[in-house]
Formats: sequence, structure tokens, C-alpha cells
Amino acid sequence: MDQTSLSDPVHLDVFSDWLLLQTSQLVFQEGDTIVLRCHSWKNNPLNKITFYQNGNSKQFSHFNANFSIPSANRSHSGDYSCRGSVGRTPYSSKSVTITVQSPAIPYISLPWYQITFFLMMGLLFAVDTGMYFSVGRDLQSSVENWRNPKVRWCHGPQDK
Repeated sequence: MDQTSLSDPVHLDVFSDWLLLQTSQLVFQEGDTIVLRCHSWKNNPLNKITFYQNGNSKQFSHFNANFSIPSANRSHSGDYSCRGSVGRTPYSSKSVTITVQSPAIPYISLPWYQITFFLMMGLLFAVDTGMYFSVGRDLQSSVENWRNPKVRWCHGPQDK
């Protein structure tokens, strides 16, 4: 058409593998659930499915193409693959590297009202401590004056 132009080029990879191991992500946190799916080309029926971690068999099923790890930990990191038969022909997927990492230390942020509360409590403590020592010093002075016989108590300037 008159007002159109060519789009930017797009790179397209076409998989020719009979089996593909699918996962929602490659990096998980400890405690996450990992779900792997062994998917066949053109969604052909798949049977005799085995999942592997680092070459070691983890799960075999006649028809279940899903493998789940409910609460992942760091030992679940590794290279995963699957093997299954399409019809009577066995196929293997390429491996997928999955990493399970420790959760990051959460940053604890205090809301403004909690910060204000702690600052006010500190200020009140400082004022209270200052008053305690000031009143204590005045009381000490009054007791010493009371014990001194030369000091006479009076109510006002007319009593002097």
C-alpha cells in the first residue's frame, strides 16, 4: 500500500526436535514449585515418559507428561531432560538447566508512623531522664538546707 513500510526483520527459530522439555522459568527460589512438561512435536501422543536430572532418572510414567517438584531446594538445581516414545519410537529432549537459589534477604522497611513513634519515644525518654536528674538535684539541695539549722523556712517576703 502507499503509506506502509517494511517492518524490522525478525529472527525465527524453528524447532525440529520431537521432544521439548518446557518450564515456566529457568531460575527458581527455594520453596517454589517447579513444573516440567515433556511436550511432543505437533502434540503427538506421548507414552513411556521418563524425566532426568543430571542424567539420573527422577520419574517414570506411562502417560503423564508433567513432572512437579512441590518445594524446591538448592539440590534441585541441575540439567533436566525427558525421554518418551511417540508411537513406538523413543525420543529424548535437549537438556534445560534449572537453578534454585536461596531467597534474597528481604529488605524490611518501616512505615513512616513506626519511625515517628520510635523517634518520639526516644525524645520523651531523653526529656524524662533530664527531668529526673534535675528534680533529684533540687531535692538533694532542699534536704541539705533543711538539715542546716541556719536556714529558716518562710512563706513569703514579709516573714524575713
